[in-house]
Amino acid sequence: MRTGTQIRPIRARVFTLIVMGAGALALAACHHAPPPPSNTTPENAVATSLRLTATGDFDGLMKNRLPAADYARWREEWEQSHAHPLPASVAQQKQFAEIMQMLTEPGAEAKLANRVQPELSKFRGDKSAPAPIFASIIEAAGKQMIEESPQLGPAQQKLATQVLATLIGWARTTDFSDPKKAQKAIDLVCATARQLHVQTLEQWRALDYAQTMRNYGILWSGLENLLDIYGLDVAKSLTDADVQNSANDGTHATVKLDVNLAGKTLSGEWPMVKEAGHWYDAALLAAWRKAHPATAASTAAPATSAGQPAASGTTAPANAATPPAATPASAHS
Repeated sequence: MRTGTQIRPIRARVFTLIVMGAGALALAACHHAPPPPSNTTPENAVATSLRLTATGDFDGLMKNRLPAADYARWREEWEQSHAHPLPASVAQQKQFAEIMQMLTEPGAEAKLANRVQPELSKFRGDKSAPAPIFASIIEAAGKQMIEESPQLGPAQQKLATQVLATLIGWARTTDFSDPKKAQKAIDLVCATARQLHVQTLEQWRALDYAQTMRNYGILWSGLENLLDIYGLDVAKSLTDADVQNSANDGTHATVKLDVNLAGKTLSGEWPMVKEAGHWYDAALLAAWRKAHPATAASTAAPATSAGQPAASGTTAPANAATPPAATPASAHS
């Protein structure tokens, strides 16, 4: 896949260390989500979801994205899956414990810096790493998310594909070898790992719903801060997005969305549907209701918007049995 000089195994391991550590990042600044406004208009519903995503309030996000009965069902399913998690192998448990030990032990920042800094100079001018590797990770993970997210209708998939292409372009042109930025990233990784207050996979799985949502928020906010170190302000892109109602017949609406990301303006449309006086993502709600007909029967079944066929699947975040590699894709709409 790559051309030119191959990266030596130790260099690949160093880069992998940074990428894996990015899953346990620090809260450089404490985010506090303000009380969400009512989603009695389609544009408010979308703007609120974007802001709750930016602040890492994933419980608030799910409450905003699903009617009360559906949220209760989603929460119940989370609790059930949490009580009966998928078994973890000995290797997975060992790897998790080793990573957390490495990131949280006394003097972890200095130890990691001593391991990473000597390698950073070797990355400079090397077009085979690390930017292309990081871009490939983003591309592979992003395409899989888009393809496997039934709650994304055609309009959402189009916008998500734009976002993915922009992130790939950003990653390919970003210098990740700067030693000062690397030190900030290491400090961020270690500080957030400590914020999680877990050392083993068993401890992670023992967290209740509120604790898990808190840790999801810590991970996401830390990721935002890591990207910001390298010049990508995701939180600002989400909170400053231009959201306008472009069509509304009283039951269905289309929200026009303009997002500035990595110096580019990305535009798309978001079909919405009204239920019980509130507006929701039409494709997401249709997918959820198809997978949960019992819940749909107990509420007013919404009609899907034009061009938004129902799909199977759910919108619940990653099973609480294991920590997420990233924030759930459904949180970004």
